[in-house]
Amino acid sequence: MSQLDELRQIIVGDNTEQLSALKDRIESVEERTRDVSEVLAPAIDATMRRDDSLIQALSDPVSESLKRAIRIEPDAYAEILYPAIAPSIRTAIAQAISSMLATINKTIESATTVGGLKARFKSIRTGVPYAELLLRQSLLFRVEHLYLIDRDSGLLIGECGAEDQGLMDSDAVSAMFSAIQSFVQDSFSGREDDRLTDFKVGEHTIWIAHGPNAMLACVILGDPPAALKIRLYETLESIRIRYAEQLQHYDGDASQFARLDDYMQPMLQSQLREEELPEEKPKLQMGPLLVYLVIAAALGYLIFQALDRESKLSTLHRYFDEAPGVVVTKANWQDGKIVVEGLLDPDATLPFKTLSAHGIEQEKLQLNLTPFRSLETEMELRRFEKELDPPEGTILSVENGVLNLSGRASVIWLLRHDERLRQLQADRRLGLSNLFATDGSLNSYLATTLNIPAGPGRSEALAKLSQTPWVEISFTEILRDLLRSNRR
Repeated sequence: MSQLDELRQIIVGDNTEQLSALKDRIESVEERTRDVSEVLAPAIDATMRRDDSLIQALSDPVSESLKRAIRIEPDAYAEILYPAIAPSIRTAIAQAISSMLATINKTIESATTVGGLKARFKSIRTGVPYAELLLRQSLLFRVEHLYLIDRDSGLLIGECGAEDQGLMDSDAVSAMFSAIQSFVQDSFSGREDDRLTDFKVGEHTIWIAHGPNAMLACVILGDPPAALKIRLYETLESIRIRYAEQLQHYDGDASQFARLDDYMQPMLQSQLREEELPEEKPKLQMGPLLVYLVIAAALGYLIFQALDRESKLSTLHRYFDEAPGVVVTKANWQDGKIVVEGLLDPDATLPFKTLSAHGIEQEKLQLNLTPFRSLETEMELRRFEKELDPPEGTILSVENGVLNLSGRASVIWLLRHDERLRQLQADRRLGLSNLFATDGSLNSYLATTLNIPAGPGRSEALAKLSQTPWVEISFTEILRDLLRSNRR
């Protein structure tokens, strides 16, 4: 044994084996694990008794572990949590039904009270149905529609709504939300993570909860509490956990989102305003009843007057539109008279007698009509009859929507209106293919005006002219033919 070993033996003594065993114990993972397991439970119990530092330390890792486990096996955890969630769902449904029954009872009770009469008057004045008006007054808020929309494509994944509301056009709604979202990003932010979360349309509020792959839009009537928005995000989170794979690879096939309504239906909730029940009022006495009857009679008279005025306007429009040469652009009541604006052909006839038979007197009309020239067939017929004054033996008629002048007229009348007749035919406003000159006037014209003596030449010219429509006659050619025949 060396001197160093002797010195070590003197200092350490017989503890060498113990130190070696202790070193092996420290270096062994299994031994250390067994040692920790023996003191872990007592240590946790002692720490819990002392303070909540252990709870704070374990909160984050336990929460993250639980979220990851739910994402991996959502169905298993849904079965575990169902017994705890189901009573809450049943309670929410029972509360919704109870609220609806209370609203119905309140509507029925208010039908004969002063407040009910006021509500009916407001319903008539605004055009809102009486039941809907009372429902709006008694509701604090009501969720009417829910839409689950794919964030990237804007396609509608699923929807649900209150039974008495009905669903809006699905494609239009999803396109609208996507368009508004894009407009807000392009016009005000430009950042992809800045998203529209809420906006108002009339009495409706629209809240939008955004997730990684989808957004959940909620249409609410009234003033919803802030807690409802938290519930909206919780609903979206539940949907995202349940359909994580489907949302990530959504291709427009909504059939893969079975039982989606189970998550969205609980959001269709409502809440009535908290109001003290009014004390029972005594029944109406005779005096107030008479007042209400007078008010109802006056209201009925006003309604009758309004309907009568509208009926007279409608009647005036009808008969003025049927009258040729009259165009009404505007008609309304002013100071007890009907002011009519539009266009009037000078040859048109206004239907005053017909209007008088319907209670619209001429004195009640104020006509602000601008003159114009109507090209309606009936107006053209009146105008040509007045301008041309067709002689006996001619007929001015309408055939297939076209005016025609047919028959036989004297040469003097034809020559007087020759230029005008040819112009009307060239403009295709008057057909003259069946208009001829009378034989007697032609014979006299050939003899006196053209100085064609009696004989074969005049007989031939007369025969030719009597069979030729007036607009096709050329006296120059007749004279030329006669000169040629005489030279022969």
